[in-house]
Amino acid sequence: MRIFCFLSLMICIVSCDPPYVEDNPYMPTKMSLVNEVTNKTFVQLKKEKELYPYGIGSGMMHQIRMLALGLRYCKEVDINQARELLMVAGTVYLNTINAKEQIRPFLQNDPFQPDNIEIRIFLTKPNGSKHDLDNLTVISMIRGILEYDIRSSETGRLTTIYRETFQEAAAKLGIVEENGQYHRRTQVVKKG
Repeated sequence: MRIFCFLSLMICIVSCDPPYVEDNPYMPTKMSLVNEVTNKTFVQLKKEKELYPYGIGSGMMHQIRMLALGLRYCKEVDINQARELLMVAGTVYLNTINAKEQIRPFLQNDPFQPDNIEIRIFLTKPNGSKHDLDNLTVISMIRGILEYDIRSSETGRLTTIYRETFQEAAAKLGIVEENGQYHRRTQVVKKG
């Protein structure tokens, strides 16, 4: 009887499908890596510049060709302050992506460039309401082009009042790229 029970149990166990086991269940996926760099960027921008997460986007069917952030800023700014916000957000995002070794095989190009990210910052009053007409409302960096938009009092529509390339904005702020990392150029003071 024991032999019969043992054989029945063995037949039952052997006939069942084995559980699915991934090649490496601890290896991060493309999506988990994107979430990691995006969340890290959101945390840093909130802490350093009071930029609040507002949305995300991506283009990554086969490889990651584009990543996008939407942010909200609750103060009025001029074009110089807006440029600073966009460039800080863009360089922090690029630096975070390019510093993450595990994401590199998934990137369309390595290192990721300003053309590979999109940043949109929606400007509001501190109480969350819209700014008055003819004040900056949306500032963006898309495919390496920075645009500064107002809601026009004449048309009621968003109107771009200024446009510049990433390289032009970087030159104005003293930002340089070295090995996929962006930082402000440091001034070397010669001692006399």
